Amino acid sequence: MEDYKVSDYGIFNDAISTTKAYNDKITTIQSDMNTCKSKLNDESVFMGPICESCVQGFGTVDGALSTLVSNFGTISTYLNDTATAYVNGDTEAMKTVLKLTNGQVSTGVGANKGTPVSTCEIPSDLDQAGYTVTCYGEGGWYLGGGSTPTAVADGTAQKSVHEAWLADGGRYKDGIAVMNVDGTDHYLIATANALGNVGDNVTVNFQNGESIPCVIADAKSSGDSNYTTYGHAHGNSVNVLEFEVDRNVYNSNGNPNTSGWGLEWDSSSNVSSVDNYGTVI
Repeated sequence: MEDYKVSDYGIFNDAISTTKAYNDKITTIQSDMNTCKSKLNDESVFMGPICESCVQGFGTVDGALSTLVSNFGTISTYLNDTATAYVNGDTEAMKTVLKLTNGQVSTGVGANKGTPVSTCEIPSDLDQAGYTVTCYGEGGWYLGGGSTPTAVADGTAQKSVHEAWLADGGRYKDGIAVMNVDGTDHYLIATANALGNVGDNVTVNFQNGESIPCVIADAKSSGDSNYTTYGHAHGNSVNVLEFEVDRNVYNSNGNPNTSGWGLEWDSSSNVSSVDNYGTVI
């Protein structure tokens, strides 16, 4: 069910083309009228009051035609704007419409379209420990949820993502930093290198069939003592995803696999795979 339509825009196309056709006809008539008026005006000195009356009549009709042309222009603009609004609205609707994936109904926020450049499969027997976070804001990272930021280093891919996030309004959704990519809000995450590079546009797929679009904003350091192929280890478990979050929400609610975040996907489900669509920076 990758290809589907919410509406048929043929009615708009017909209305726009019909309006344009009538507008063109009126414009042509108006031009012919002006030509006649000009000729009569030139001859009126010889033909007398009747010709002058005709010239005045043509002037009145010309004014009415000008009003018609203006009205048709307004109608055409309205139809174009309305058609564009419907198309944009349906584009947004198609991102959230129920989609059948691997035999399961997914109500996720919308996966990337097209063919991924790579896919990282997470072993089904990997013991996953939910999600972890780093607090993220205008000043960079706020380690431990504190109020003093650590600036993002200049010249890094992390800096490019951070600047793109700020340019998009420095927004959060459900307390998690998001940025717009091709019309869809993507969550900012940190991952191990196996899942992709900083700046990559990815879709995170869960074992329950749900999917969320993300951008990798940071890489988990391979120099960390608890670094593994798929994320940081905590005892025998691994955190595959790390989210960049609003420190105020984090300080109030803890990690995003708790009930206080109101996430739009089932945070109890483990990650099954990550599709990578290449860099956005």
